[in-house]
Amino acid sequence: MPEEERPPGAEPEPRRQRVRKKKPRQREGSLLQRLWWNRRARLGLLALGVAGSLAWFFAPAWQGKRGTSPRPLRQAVTGVPRGSAPDPDVISVFIEDPWRSQSALLLWRDRPGAYLVLQGNAEYQAITTTHLRNRQLWPRDTSRIVRLLPGCDTVGQVTHLARLLQKWPQQGRITIVTAPTHIDRTLAISRIVYAGTGWQVDGSDAETGDLRPESQLRLWRDQLRASLWRLTGWDGRLDGNNCV
Repeated sequence: MPEEERPPGAEPEPRRQRVRKKKPRQREGSLLQRLWWNRRARLGLLALGVAGSLAWFFAPAWQGKRGTSPRPLRQAVTGVPRGSAPDPDVISVFIEDPWRSQSALLLWRDRPGAYLVLQGNAEYQAITTTHLRNRQLWPRDTSRIVRLLPGCDTVGQVTHLARLLQKWPQQGRITIVTAPTHIDRTLAISRIVYAGTGWQVDGSDAETGDLRPESQLRLWRDQLRASLWRLTGWDGRLDGNNCV
């Protein structure tokens, strides 16, 4: 189309300036920093962190259960002493390793009047009894020996023992016999569970070949689970920590 004629003396039409689009300025930094600056990536990392924390906390609940195993005599499981004596002395041992049980039994012999609590499922109970009888260590009088079956892990064994001792009219001392590498985590759990109950908790090293090192993350997780149990009565396991 022909251009429109402008009247004489009119100012020329200003030229249109091209507007350049500004490109987004790329931030410099490491790969992790660039991911964190991206909102979607930040939310994704946060979701992964939450999912990983939940998986870490609930990992004990997903461990497989053992199959059927021989059960000890019913009266040995249900015949629980009531702790009528003042200041009862309780020796507890987690019997996954029969050598722990042997150390606990020898300690129990040196402390007349004490109760010995063998903690572990029916399979471990049978293995432990056979081990001690083969070495002629199993006592004739078992009235102060308690077999406590429930408890799938250390937290469960400590809390089930606490439930048992709640029925006793008197409080006293608990000595937990376990591997030297296991004792710090066990006592950390126990001191949370028994805080304010009147029970004094200490540990005794067992002579055992099971000296696997303990993880600091596992200690923190079990302390968190013990605190949750104190608040709610639940330790985080979906099976109720009732492996018998």
